[in-house]
This record gives sequence, C-alpha cells and structure tokens, in this order.
Amino acid sequence: MNKFLLAGMASLLLLAGCSSKIDSESQIVVGLECDYAPFNWTQIESSESAVAINGSIGYCDGYDIAMASALAEGLGKELIVKKIAWEGLEAALSSGEIDMIVAGMTDTAERRERVSFSDPYYASDMVLIVRNDSSFVNATSLQDFNGAKVVAQRGTFHNDLVVQIEGAVHMTPLTSFPLLANAVISGESDAMVSERPVAISIVNSNPQLTIVDFAEGFGFETDVEETTVSVAIRQSDSELRDQINAILARISDETRNLWMADALSRQPEGN
Repeated sequence: MNKFLLAGMASLLLLAGCSSKIDSESQIVVGLECDYAPFNWTQIESSESAVAINGSIGYCDGYDIAMASALAEGLGKELIVKKIAWEGLEAALSSGEIDMIVAGMTDTAERRERVSFSDPYYASDMVLIVRNDSSFVNATSLQDFNGAKVVAQRGTFHNDLVVQIEGAVHMTPLTSFPLLANAVISGESDAMVSERPVAISIVNSNPQLTIVDFAEGFGFETDVEETTVSVAIRQSDSELRDQINAILARISDETRNLWMADALSRQPEGN
C-alpha cells in the first residue's frame, strides 16, 4: 500500500481518537471503565444504545450507559463518555475531567470522604463464580469454600468480603473482571467474588464457568449499601446531586430491571 495513503489513514485514526472540546453548559461528562459487563463494556460497532467514547475509537454500552443517558436527558444535556481505569475514576472526578461516575460504584463511608453519592440506581446480591469442573461447584454455603483460593477486584468491597470465608486463601486482588475470570478459568484461583448481574454476564460468555449462590444466611453478609450502586459526583456539586436524585426518583424499579435484562441480552460475546 502507498506509504502516503498509510500516513493519511493513520492521521484519520488519530483524529478519530482525539477528544473534542467539552461544553460544560450543554454537555455532561461521565467516567466509567467500559469493561464491567453488563454494567458497561466496550464495542467496536455503533448501536442505538451505545455512546461513542470520547478520545478513543469505539463505543461504550451497558446498564450504566442506559442510566447515564437517562440522567443526561433529564438534565437537558448531551452525554459525553470517557473511558477511565477504575483506579483513576475518583481522580478524574476531582480534577474536573469528568462530571460524574456511573460505573457500578458502591457508596461507602471511605469513598464518601472524597466524593458525594446519589441515591442508589441498582441493587444486587453477591455470589461466587467457579469452573464447571471445580470441586466447589456443589457448594451450598460459604464455609464449603474452606481451603479455596478466592480472588476479587482490587479497590472494591468485594475484596473485603473474602475474609468472611473461613479458611480461604485470599489471593492478590486483580484490576478487572476479565482478569478475574481468566484467573478462575486458568485454575490460578478456585473462585471469584461478583455481583449477580456481572456473574450472569461472565458465565454467559464463558461456558466453562458457573455461578454458586447461597440461601439466605449461608452466603456473604452485606449491608444494603454494599449491594447497591450509586452515581458519584464532587462533594461541591450538591445541586447536581439533587437533580440526579430527582431524575432517579422518576425511574421505576420495573424500568431499572428491564434495562439490566436488556443489557444482559445485547452484551457482545466475549464481554
């Protein structure tokens, strides 16, 4: 191929990946991993529900995008999506790079010292994921995982839950759910901690994995706050928080559950 044509194509790709200037009056910027299906994921093709990732090639979709789109519409602003690693989300919010985090983030006392949270926008429960051929596949309680190597995501309360499994080997936490799933598939870990909708998404994409859940009283002990996710905003943005809460109050539980079911059904294979 002509080297000048190659150079031209490279320039076009570079331009496509460049972020456009953000207008704070007419646009609102959300930050998320785009790597936490079914809450959020990255895809190459455009779709009716996906939003182009600012500063990158590709689109972000998922439950969080459905929620962020509804919030942007309620605020009367255009939604701008920025793909940011989990560990960098709070820093991006603090610096003003983004206006809100809609990324399956749990409202915790520790995080509340740095950011402010909306009312919850989704509630779930916690499960473990194992290989189909695992000796733990028929477990009925957490205590059946005595001696198991258990891993969870770094920087989340999921990792704190591992200590509830008496006798478990608490593996070094990993940065993303794809890495967690690979650790279980490879046998490096026996089980991983996950929220149920994310677990459903993972086993749908990885048929060698299965979900182990527990009857009430035999699984993880969690507070209501720990099994819900909220929008994070700067502590100084109290007006924005109140506006977000007002919009959330108009979205029924039925609609929220439908959005999650839709996200699970349209999630691309491999996410």
